[in-house]
Amino acid sequence: MRPSLILLLMLAGCTRSAPRGFDAAAPEGRIDAIVQAARTSDRSAIPHLVASLDADDPAVRFLAISALEHMTGQTFDYRFEAPPDERARAVTAWQQWTIAEGIAPATKEASRP
Repeated sequence: MRPSLILLLMLAGCTRSAPRGFDAAAPEGRIDAIVQAARTSDRSAIPHLVASLDADDPAVRFLAISALEHMTGQTFDYRFEAPPDERARAVTAWQQWTIAEGIAPATKEASRP
């Protein structure tokens, strides 16, 4: 098992009780959604994971790229700790990939229940 996946699974029990989901205001809620998507290899969450690559919180970014790599085998040279302009180039590559794969990019409206 990959070390990053192990970290994802370990963090599953470390989140506080907060609203959960990709649109949660607190990073803990978004982390919970990312961990759940990785645990179940939920490919329908890929657009949300790609959107999470642009998060302010570095833990959210780290877990999102770890989950994406676990599910797709790709990183498109994304580094969660890179400067914003470098991350933006990789996020664009991820967005183009989702379009090429026929996976609709996540929007705020589409991700609301």
